Amino acid sequence: MKPSDYFKKLRKEEAIAISETEQIGRLTAKDAMIKPVFLYPDDGADRLIDKLKRRDTNVCIVVTKDKKFMGEIGEEDIIKLFLHQVNYEPLTKILNVGYGREFLYKKAKELINKHKSTVKFDTPINKVVKLIYKEGFQYIPVLDNDKKVMGVVTPSSLIDLLLKY
Repeated sequence: MKPSDYFKKLRKEEAIAISETEQIGRLTAKDAMIKPVFLYPDDGADRLIDKLKRRDTNVCIVVTKDKKFMGEIGEEDIIKLFLHQVNYEPLTKILNVGYGREFLYKKAKELINKHKSTVKFDTPINKVVKLIYKEGFQYIPVLDNDKKVMGVVTPSSLIDLLLKY
């Protein structure tokens, strides 16, 4: 067995064991959530970059003015856009300048990604752990019944919660 396969198997077994522990079984997403970093649809790329740097986060949650969830924008999205420009803009490639030109004129609503999974306040923490493991998410938005973002659960917020138990 390759070391990487061994660690994947071990991680899966640990995730299952953690999610089935009786005490942890009573916890919900609300217990593990932290405050998200918000962006609005018309916020520009400069605001996105500023928030990512100042708040020491790798993702911003895009919401409407009444905090309804729209999606997210992360560091990976910015990197993909820059790589696209390097490969497909001949002048940028030849001159080796202007990598931020296309990106800097975009609004959050143009850069947004739809998140495949969200959870509610009362979602059992074992389901959240399984989602993070199964989908490989770096965070999962926590929504109320009106689809308003109340927080996010991250692997580190889960670890902080689990250290208490």
